[in-house]
Amino acid sequence: MSRSRRSSTATRVCRITLMSMVSSLLLTAGARHANAQNSPDDAACKPPAVPEGGGRLSSALTLVTASEAGDPLELTLRFRTRQGRPLRDLVVYVYHTDASGVYRRAPNASGCFRFHGVLHGWATPDADGIVTVRSIRPGAYANSTEPAHVHVVVRFPGQQGFYLNDVLFDDDPRVTPAVRAAQRLPGGAGVVTARRDARGVWLAERLVTLEPPRR
Repeated sequence: MSRSRRSSTATRVCRITLMSMVSSLLLTAGARHANAQNSPDDAACKPPAVPEGGGRLSSALTLVTASEAGDPLELTLRFRTRQGRPLRDLVVYVYHTDASGVYRRAPNASGCFRFHGVLHGWATPDADGIVTVRSIRPGAYANSTEPAHVHVVVRFPGQQGFYLNDVLFDDDPRVTPAVRAAQRLPGGAGVVTARRDARGVWLAERLVTLEPPRR
């Protein structure tokens, strides 16, 4: 075989090997993505702007049924301007993993809900700027150092929804000083203190400080 033919054959083998490696990496990444949360800047899955099927929103949001496994959680979100005024005219979208750390998918899930799981819902603040979320404490991802968390997305009228810092729990050993220092998204830090009441329900509260867009 001539030198030029050997070179051409080697080039083809390299290309085939490289394509095989890339395909394997893409399949692996796709498998991970199917079971994990998309990032806030993932263009393929923007925060849902409106609830499925429409309907009037309440300030009280219940994400679970009585049969949902896990420790019950009541999370209070207080929305305020920098001047301390209640924020009412916005939509709040909340979702998180189940107690085992999985975004459990509904059989007919499509779009974002392939990744957000069944524990999700929408609310709007009451006259005092408060949303109350009743759910269970989420589990952390398996084989991960990421803390257990609750995702919160807000949307002002006529605007694209955006993520706040995740709600994290300060009794989670994964909430390290580095994690606390990385709280850079709008709304203020998301680390909360959760305490159990006499009923065994974890109670937590978070203050979210935002400025509404100028109209």
